Amino acid sequence: MMTKAKIFGISIVAILACVALAVWQLKPIQHVSSASSDREFTLECDFAKFKQIMVRKNATKAVVAHGGLSLLRESVDDITLDTSKDDRPLLNAIRGTSKTELSATKTLTVRLDDPHIKNTDLTLRQVADVDTDRMHVETASIGEQQSIKRYATTLTAMPDGSRTRVQLSIEMKIEVSVPKLFVGRADSEVQRSADDAIAEQQQAITSFVIENADKKFIFPNL
Repeated sequence: MMTKAKIFGISIVAILACVALAVWQLKPIQHVSSASSDREFTLECDFAKFKQIMVRKNATKAVVAHGGLSLLRESVDDITLDTSKDDRPLLNAIRGTSKTELSATKTLTVRLDDPHIKNTDLTLRQVADVDTDRMHVETASIGEQQSIKRYATTLTAMPDGSRTRVQLSIEMKIEVSVPKLFVGRADSEVQRSADDAIAEQQQAITSFVIENADKKFIFPNL
């Protein structure tokens, strides 16, 4: 039969174990939260006009501004034009029927406005390939940058009859300092950031295209 002293001793041990477990659960740890999101939508704009708008009007700033980011600097590192499929590149460009293929690489510096990310500035590399029937743009962080282990977005657009079909995706890996007990909440918050960012990108692209779709000629921004 257990004595009161033994029962008291066991109770103390149990309480201390619970306290130790609670302290362990509440001690901050470094955790990498991963999130991804994607969506597809169509725009009432033919693909030829869509390409002109996105390339000539330089949609980068407008799209970035609606993705929880603001564009600080933008530089073109490389650009290649292939006119081999276009017998009248200048005339067709004016008409909006260009068959010229374009590849370009840019370096972007952006500022983030996200409470879940410690970094304020982020350097990205953007690679764009524009063909007669497809546009593909990949934008990704250059290596790991402080708490941002990876930040990448893709945009793919293609003809869909008289409309344009657009596919967007985003991937984020963010290191956070959080108690082990709240790791799941941190993952949910980063996922919410990814979902919000891609929704804002869709809104930005849609508004940007609608703003320019009715213009007869799409002139480059100077």
